[in-house]
Amino acid sequence: MVNRTFRLIKLVFLGASVLLCLAIPVAGLVSTAGGWEGVCYGLTDGQAACPWWEYALNEMFWASFIFIPLLFMASLVWIGIAAVQFVTAKVRSRKAALHTGDEL
Repeated sequence: MVNRTFRLIKLVFLGASVLLCLAIPVAGLVSTAGGWEGVCYGLTDGQAACPWWEYALNEMFWASFIFIPLLFMASLVWIGIAAVQFVTAKVRSRKAALHTGDEL
């Protein structure tokens, strides 16, 4: 039962990580579709004419500040659960081997 729960939770966090990876370009493209007016705002030169893809890249850059920390946390949880699952499997196999008298 516990192993099935770990697999389910691990699958959920893997799915969340994949969705967060996809969220960055999707958020940039959605923002571009709603806000592009043919100009980009630079750090030093103010406004400048730019194509939509350059505006989308800027939007994806800013969206990454939102989604990368969430992706990092979801990935850490996934790695932690995978490590716990690995250790418990090794402990179970060792106990089974000791119980039957086999050596690993």
